[in-house]
Amino acid sequence: MATMFPCPNCGGQLRYSIKDKQLKCMSCGELTDVEQYKPDDRINADSVNTKIYTCPTCNGEIQLIDNDGMEFCPFCGNQVTMQEHFSTEGAPKYVLPFMIDKQEAKQSYIRNTIDISFAPTGLNDDANVEKLVPLYTPYYLYDYNIHDKISYRAERYETTSQYYVTYKANIKVDMDLDHLKVPFDASQALDDEIAEKLEPFPMEKLKPFNPNYLAGFFVENSTVEKDLYKDDSEHKAVDYLTYKSLDNSNNYSPEFGSKNEIKNNISSSIKYNDTEGAYLPLYFMTTRYGDRVAYSIINGATGQTYLDMPIEKRKMFIAGAFASLGIFALLVCLSFLFNFSFKVKTLCLFSAFMSSVIAYIGAGLANKTYRSDNHLDDKGYYMNNANLDEEHRVNGKKEYYADKMRKSKPFGHPGQILGLVASAIAIFVVFQLATGNFGFLEWLYYSFSQIDSSGFNNFGIIGYIATGVIIIIAMFKVGKGKKTVLLLGILSWVLAVAIRIINNPDDLFYYGALIIVFTILVISINAIVDEYNRSATHPSPHFERKGGGLENARN
Repeated sequence: MATMFPCPNCGGQLRYSIKDKQLKCMSCGELTDVEQYKPDDRINADSVNTKIYTCPTCNGEIQLIDNDGMEFCPFCGNQVTMQEHFSTEGAPKYVLPFMIDKQEAKQSYIRNTIDISFAPTGLNDDANVEKLVPLYTPYYLYDYNIHDKISYRAERYETTSQYYVTYKANIKVDMDLDHLKVPFDASQALDDEIAEKLEPFPMEKLKPFNPNYLAGFFVENSTVEKDLYKDDSEHKAVDYLTYKSLDNSNNYSPEFGSKNEIKNNISSSIKYNDTEGAYLPLYFMTTRYGDRVAYSIINGATGQTYLDMPIEKRKMFIAGAFASLGIFALLVCLSFLFNFSFKVKTLCLFSAFMSSVIAYIGAGLANKTYRSDNHLDDKGYYMNNANLDEEHRVNGKKEYYADKMRKSKPFGHPGQILGLVASAIAIFVVFQLATGNFGFLEWLYYSFSQIDSSGFNNFGIIGYIATGVIIIIAMFKVGKGKKTVLLLGILSWVLAVAIRIINNPDDLFYYGALIIVFTILVISINAIVDEYNRSATHPSPHFERKGGGLENARN
């Protein structure tokens, strides 16, 4: 098929050169002004009539703007033959041209990955890095303005040799801003949390949409409606303007409560103008890890990088084995030099502590993985009609998403749970004392206090209770995530506590029992790495629906 961007000099293929900021002929090297050049009739400022490639594995769609074809899917990473068809897609109002070329993107990627410990083998191989795809991604830009004076009370502290001085001031900030553009991705492929980590984009560099900037690049179609993030965009705009107002305070800090006052004033003054569509530049790479995928995404304007980074267990366990041997050798040397020894019973408390920490971390990772795999923090996924039942397609989208978020959250945060546990323990102890029942308390103290010298007794009982509280917090924290690591942590914790309660005088009993506990701990560590690798990657995607109507956000 003939090129959509023929060179006016030789008829060869023109592509946008990031370095030259002009169209460059792939045959003769001629440079052509982007704004003056007119491509053929299949692509213009109002529509893009070109090839659409669909992945047969994940159903992801991507436009190729006069490019050489696709050898792999940029979304799921499969080496497949992309199925092509023609489509006429509307064009957005703006485009932000790439400002970082592919070589600079590669260097940014290597800089961010080269020093990562236990990174998977082959991460920086040329064959892998070459998979970086320059992709124009659809975004909605929510436009706001504000014209007001914001005032707030602030204070500053100074310390002299004799005095502690407090300065108070009324800070006034002129908020005079037109067209504050707040970006939100219009792509089902790009998770909302990932998109936020790639910001900011230099909005002052936006150009009115010109298809010439797309020459030689890949373009993803939009998948969500333009009103989806309107409420979120206002919160984001208010937060940004609040930060800017505090940034102009001449080293003064707002008094208690003043920050909320600033937010309220800005919220009442800010005005929404419109929602506009834009193509923003990203370098996108997908690497397969078993049945899951890891994303590496680079902001094509600033170089800001997001990386999914699983751990290679072989490297980690080899390093862990050498570190353990080194620590063991150091402790043996210190014991001979300073004539001290470790009592085997103290290892029970150490095992209980390690078990509780493993259970807590594993619970957090499992909950994070569950939320990510089910898109619970990605409004773009749940607001997509293809992912809603018929009842919620008609109305109640926001209510459905809010209900989904509420039901998916684990009970409380650690502080709330800790307070609940402490309250329950306090009520129980008061009840026991009020009824004169000291038997349980005496047994509990006796069971845990026979650890070392009398000076260590209180520390021991507090330590075991603390690890128990951590276990309880972990049980709430896991939510609907996989319970494998949590259950292994609980098992090793129960065994460590039981061994201490049995209080067998034979050290061989402790050594044998603790070998079993430490074996479970090693299995738990292996499981927690597996859970981390799940949380650091994503399930292979499957896209149900394309075409969110970015062309409807032109005016």
